[in-house]
Amino acid sequence: MKICSMREAVRDLVRPGMHLHLALGQARPNLAIRALLERFAGTRPGFTVSGTGLGGAQLGPFLLTAGLVQRVETTFIGDQLPRPGPNRGANGALEQEGIEVSGWSLLTMLQRIQAGASGLEWTTTRSLVGSSLAEGNPDVRVLDDVVLIRSLRPDVTFLHGIVADEDGNTALSVPVGDALWAAIAARGGAIVSVERIVSREELRGLAGCPILPGCFVRALTELRHGAHPAGIFAPPPLEEYSYGEDYAFIIEAAAALSAPAAERERWVTERLLVGDLEGDYVAMLGAERLAQLDAWRSWPADVGPRPGPATPEERMAVAGARVIGRAVDTHDPSYVLAGIGISCLAVWLAQRRRERFPRLISELGLYDYDPVAGNPFLFYFPNLATAQAIVDAPTILGGMLGAHPERALAVVSAGQVDRHGNLNTTRTSRGWISGSGGANDIVSTSRTIALMLHRQGRLVPDVDYVTSPGRNVEAIVTDKAVLERDPASREFVVAGVVAEPGGEAAAVADVLESTPWPIAPAREVERYAPPTDEELATLRSFDPEGGVLGVPVA
Repeated sequence: MKICSMREAVRDLVRPGMHLHLALGQARPNLAIRALLERFAGTRPGFTVSGTGLGGAQLGPFLLTAGLVQRVETTFIGDQLPRPGPNRGANGALEQEGIEVSGWSLLTMLQRIQAGASGLEWTTTRSLVGSSLAEGNPDVRVLDDVVLIRSLRPDVTFLHGIVADEDGNTALSVPVGDALWAAIAARGGAIVSVERIVSREELRGLAGCPILPGCFVRALTELRHGAHPAGIFAPPPLEEYSYGEDYAFIIEAAAALSAPAAERERWVTERLLVGDLEGDYVAMLGAERLAQLDAWRSWPADVGPRPGPATPEERMAVAGARVIGRAVDTHDPSYVLAGIGISCLAVWLAQRRRERFPRLISELGLYDYDPVAGNPFLFYFPNLATAQAIVDAPTILGGMLGAHPERALAVVSAGQVDRHGNLNTTRTSRGWISGSGGANDIVSTSRTIALMLHRQGRLVPDVDYVTSPGRNVEAIVTDKAVLERDPASREFVVAGVVAEPGGEAAAVADVLESTPWPIAPAREVERYAPPTDEELATLRSFDPEGGVLGVPVA
C-alpha cells in the first residue's frame, strides 16, 4: 500500500480493459473519477464500469460521455436533482458509444458483490423473478421462485472514506452502501481517498465505526472535501469531517452532461480537471461555498410558501397521500418505504397529516426517520440526521421487505405502468430510462402503491420492459384517478376520481377515455376532492422550488 496522489494511483494501478467498480456509500469516489477522466482523455480504454448507481452526486456518467467505457453493470444511470429521472446526455452516450448495459436491482448488485467478497461464484436471490432484468442475462439463472446470480469481482474498486491510518485502515461514512464489500471483492484491491490520514492510535479509537481493513487497500490519497459534489455523513466520533452535498453543483453537472459535446468538454476541463485535481480543485470551489457545505446542519428548513394553483404532480401526490393513509389504517404496517421523488413526497404528506404513522424507512438504510422541510431529496442530509438508525440496503430490502413483506407498505413511482401493474424504469423502445434502483426488490416483495401521471406513454397497455412485476401493486394513483384491483378479477378498476363536487360523471368519463386499455368503473366510484390549501402548503414545504412537484425548471 502506498500513500500518493490520486493522479499517481490511477497512473500506476489502472490499465485499459480493466473492470473498475465505483463504490457507492454516502460518500462517492469523485476524486478518482476526475483522475480517470484526466488520465484517459482522448483514448478508448474499453473499461467495464460497475456501481450500484451512476449519477446524481456521483460523476460516473462523465466516463460514459468521454468514451472511456465499453460495458456498464449498474442499477441506475441518471439524475437525482432537481428531479429524479433520465439524463439525456448520459443516455445519448450509451447509444452513440454502443455501450453495453447490464441492468440489475440494488439488492441483487449488493448480493453479487457480497458473494464475490466471500469467494463464491454464484449466490441466490428472491428478486428479479418475473422481470425483464432476468431475461437474456448470462449472469442470471431462474429456478422457479429462486434466482441464481453470478458474483461480481472487479479488478479495482474506488471508494472515498472519512479517515484512514498510514496502513490504509479506513473509516467509512454511513450508510456504508457497497464500499466495504466491493473493496474486498476487488481482485486488485481498492484505491481509496479520505478526508485525512490519521495515526494508528486515532483510528483505533474509532472502534464501532465501519472500518475497511488496510490489507485490501492498494493506494491511499488524502483530500479534504474529496467526495465533492457528494458529501460525507460522518458518525459522531468523526463529525468534524461531515459536509453536505453540493446540490447546485450537482444540478450544474447534470446540465453539462446533456450539453453539446464541445460545451460539455469545456465544462469538464474548467470545473472537474482543475490543476492538480486536488488542492486546486478545492480552491476553485472557494472557502465560502465549502463553509456552507460544512454547516449543513443549519441549512434553513423554512423557505416560505410557494403560491399558485396545484400542478398535476401535486394533485397526484395529494391523492396518493390519502390512499396511503387509508392503506395504513387497513393493513397497519410496521413501516412504510418511500421511493425517491414524488413517491416520498406523498408519503411525507400522509405522515404529517396523521397523529399515528408507521416508521419511515428507505432503501439505502434509513430507519425511523422524520423528513425535514426545505428539500425534496430523500437522502437530504438533515433527513439522515433524524434517523433512529442507519443500517444498510440488504437489511431494508432483504430483511425488512424480503423476509417480512407482510409488515411493509411501499410507495413508488416509475416511467411506465401497465394494466397488470408492471412498472418500467429501465428502458423503452427509444432506449435507456434510468434503471431499477431498488424498485424491483421493493415491488417484488411488498404491498405497493404506484404513482403515475395519467398521460399517454406513461400508462400503457403493456410496458416495454418489466423492471418490477406488478403482482403486488394494489393501487395506481394518478393526477386524475385512483385505480385499484378488483378482488375477484384482479383487474384494475376506477375506484376514485379527482373532481369538484358534481363533476364525478365527467371525471369518470375522462378517465375511461384517457386510460389506454379497457377499464371499468368500480360499483361505487369515490370522489377525491382537489388538494386543500393546507395539503398544498405542507407538500410544498418539502419542495419549495417545485422541481419534483412539476414547476418548470428555469
